Formats: sequence, structure tokens, C-alpha cells
Amino acid sequence: MHWREKELLNVLKNGKLTTTEIVGRVNMSKATALKYLDSMKEKNLVDGEEIGTAKIWFLKTEEEIVQNKIKVLVADDDKNIINIIRYSLDSDKFEVLEAANGKEALGMVFARSPDILILDIMMPEMDGYMVCEELTEHDSTKNLPIIILSAKASVDDKVKAMGLGIDDYMVKPFDPRELEARIKMRLKLTASKD
Repeated sequence: MHWREKELLNVLKNGKLTTTEIVGRVNMSKATALKYLDSMKEKNLVDGEEIGTAKIWFLKTEEEIVQNKIKVLVADDDKNIINIIRYSLDSDKFEVLEAANGKEALGMVFARSPDILILDIMMPEMDGYMVCEELTEHDSTKNLPIIILSAKASVDDKVKAMGLGIDDYMVKPFDPRELEARIKMRLKLTASKD
């Protein structure tokens, strides 16, 4: 988070303030303050309402902020992969949940209702294919977007996964920026179907 955003958050901890009141308490121009406030609004940290000609700004509550984050469940037995994904996704927009194997992944899907699942194929106890099969059997999870992230690169593996209804397939090693772009693309498609 930018230091100017932190400065604005500190001022807004005192309650609802107009743009003019905020500018009077921080060391920045009105244009700069508005630029950062609009950026913070996009990140769901603050909100604003217009009363007459004045714009009133206020903090979002912790519950609202957490609820607005995209929940990404990463199921992989390699902790390094989970950490790469956790640290590459914007923590203001994404909440990363983790599972070390297929059974744990299923439990997390039903307990935490993630928005998307990033799933490895080769895992102990239950592989990614079995997780996909299980999820398609339940009404509440059959439409959960799934991106397979696997070292298995053969066309046969990809075709098998697609036959199980997965939405996307990426091969390790992977670029975290591409994964984030694919997550956003999948969620945009899911939102347009709803």
C-alpha cells in the first residue's frame, strides 16, 4: 500500500469526512487526494457518498473488505507453489486458501466456498482428477471454476482434465502473472454466466 493511502486511512479512522476536510488534514492537493481515494475505493478500502455538492468519504468495515476479496483455493502438495501464488496475487483483492492434498481441498471447498480452485493433479491421498469428479457430482460445486496447474504436460492429461469439466490448464513451471490473468478471465466469464 502506498504511504499516501496509509495517510488517508489514518485520517478516515476518525469517521466520515468531506474531501475538503480530508485535504485539510493531510499534506496533499485535492486532486492527489481524490486520485488515491478513488484508487482505495476500487480496492474496497473506502467508500464515498455524494451529499449535495460535497463528497463524503468513510472506511469500509473489516467484514466488508474481507467479503469483497476473491477467495482462491490453491490445492498443491508443494508448499513453494502455494507461496509463489500467495505472494504474487494482490492481497488487497485476493484471499489465498491452501490445501496440501485432494481430500483437504474438497473439505476446504465445502467449508469456505472459494470463488476459484487452482488444482494440482499429482497429490497424495486423492489426486486432482478425483477432486474434479467429486466436485461435479454436487450442485453447489459443479460450476466452481477450476484451473489445473500441473507438471503433467501431455495432451492426454489435458484432454482427460477437460473431460472432467475443468475451465483451464496451465503447465508448471508457470508465470504467476499469467495465472493471475487467467484467474481474472475465468471469474469474469463465471460472473457473466450468473
